[in-house]
Amino acid sequence: MSRKVLATVVAFAATAALAACGGGGEGTQASGDAPAGLLSNGKLSVCTDPEYPPMEYFQGGDTSNPVGFDPDAARALADKWGLEISWQNTAFDGLMPALQAKRCDILWAALYLSPERLQVADGTPFMNTGPGLIVPSGTTDITTSDDLAGKTVAVQGGGSNELTLKELSKKFTSEGKEPITIQPYPKTAETVAAVTNGKAQALIETDVAVVEMVNKSDGKLKSVPGVFPTDTKFGVFTRKGSPLSSAVAEALPQLQENGTLEKIATKYGLDPKQIVTK
Repeated sequence: MSRKVLATVVAFAATAALAACGGGGEGTQASGDAPAGLLSNGKLSVCTDPEYPPMEYFQGGDTSNPVGFDPDAARALADKWGLEISWQNTAFDGLMPALQAKRCDILWAALYLSPERLQVADGTPFMNTGPGLIVPSGTTDITTSDDLAGKTVAVQGGGSNELTLKELSKKFTSEGKEPITIQPYPKTAETVAAVTNGKAQALIETDVAVVEMVNKSDGKLKSVPGVFPTDTKFGVFTRKGSPLSSAVAEALPQLQENGTLEKIATKYGLDPKQIVTK
């Protein structure tokens, strides 16, 4: 969701300060299939924010074992290295600071590989992503981005999806077309309500969240594929210069090559063609 896009200023500043403070070398040496640099022998600790289905979330009241693409992929990585796994469930704004403070070995939480984040951490891509579009199920007149001219579109405010709409609306105006009426809302649920209640004709959301939103709409909503390019990547983050950085960069392509990541994507209704690890 849009919250994943925001390069939170406070979190970035805290992360930069932690990175500047240093903190010596990484903990363990390589042992067997396990890489060097783990905080604890025999264990892979993962920072995540389990409030973003289908990427990471809690299910059935179990608040100790997150599920979704990211947790399952992290478990596959731990299995590959012969490690147990543990979770550091962290609020979105605290994810990068938690990694830098050595509360976890890796950060796997559907975060974009933004330039700001890559200044303070190493990152390995695992999935292409971008904006997705949702419309009422009976809609037939919105199939491309050009069809949004003159339409009212809901969006969770403050993120890159809203910026995408603003740029597209400016383009329409320059071409003599009607601009988009943009309706920003604080929460994603409010964007869904705007469309189902007829206040907006469409909503824009990060594509990986679209599946869950449509599935929960009781047939009231549908996605419109291919409206926006998937021009951003999600990444797994490690501390800058950590031995784990090269280990993750080596392991993720192997999990793609043997089909593991694609199977996990299919399990959660994601497009396995969006898996990219280089």
